[in-house]
Amino acid sequence: MKRAKRLAFSQIVFFCALVFFSTNGFADNLTGRQIIDEIEKRHDMPYEFENQVMVLVGPDRQKEQRQVRRYKRDTEDGARYLLVFHEPAGVRGTSLLTWQFDDKPDDQWLYLPAMGKKLKRIAEGGKRNYFMGTDYTYEDLASEPRDKFSYERQPDQTIDGQDHFIIKAIPVDPKLKQESGYDYQLMYVRKDIFFTTRIDYYNRRGKFIKQQNYQKLYNVKGDTWRANFSIIKNAAENHVTAVQVVGRSFDEAYVPEGVFAHRFITSGRHLR
Repeated sequence: MKRAKRLAFSQIVFFCALVFFSTNGFADNLTGRQIIDEIEKRHDMPYEFENQVMVLVGPDRQKEQRQVRRYKRDTEDGARYLLVFHEPAGVRGTSLLTWQFDDKPDDQWLYLPAMGKKLKRIAEGGKRNYFMGTDYTYEDLASEPRDKFSYERQPDQTIDGQDHFIIKAIPVDPKLKQESGYDYQLMYVRKDIFFTTRIDYYNRRGKFIKQQNYQKLYNVKGDTWRANFSIIKNAAENHVTAVQVVGRSFDEAYVPEGVFAHRFITSGRHLR
C-alpha cells in the first residue's frame, strides 16, 4: 500500500514537471507576434469602464490630482475610447474621444468646455503631442491594431524575480509610421501570465524618452489580469504621471454605444 502511494506521488511529480517543461518549451519557441497575439487573447475585454485618480508631478515636484473616467468598447471595425476629466474644476468636462479602426487611420477629437458645443479634431501629426499636461501622447490613449506593427523578439530578461519576454514593437503601417512620435517601443511581458509590466518608449531618433510601469496586478478571472496602478516617468520632460484605478467594470451596461457619440459629450451627459 505504501509503495502504491509512493508510485502515485512520483507520477504526479513527473506529470507536473512535464507540464512545466512543455509550457516553457512552448513559450521559448514563440515569435514576437505570437506573444502579442497571446496577450490580446488573454487580456482583451470587449467592454471596460474605469474610475481613475491621476496625479501629475512636475519638474518642481508640485502635484496636481485629477479624477478621470475611462470608457472602452470593441466594435465590428475596431474600438471606441472616451476619457473624461471630472475634477478639478479647471479641467472638468475636458474629454478625448477616439474611434480606432482596423483598416484605416484613427479619428480623435478633443472636447474643451470653453470651446462651446464643438469637438476639435486632432490633426494628422498631432497625435505625437502630449495630452492635457500628462505624459500620455494622443497615440498612447488608443490601442492600434497589431497588423500596424512588426514585433521583434529580443533576448529574455529576469526582472524582480520574474521571467519576461522582451518585444520590440516597430510601426510598419505607412500612415502610422509617418504620424507616430515613436521609432519603436520595448515591451516587457511576464512569461507566466503574458501580461505587459513595462514599456520603454524611444523617439523618432531612437533616443529613450520615457518608461511606463504597470503595478498592483490582480487576476480578474481565468487568464485575464489587470494593473490597478501605472506610472510614467518621462526622462525627456522631467515629469511623472501616475494613475490609480479605484473602480472598474467589464459590464456592457457601463459603456453603451451612445457614450462614444459626439452628442453625448456636447450635451453634457458625459459628466452625469
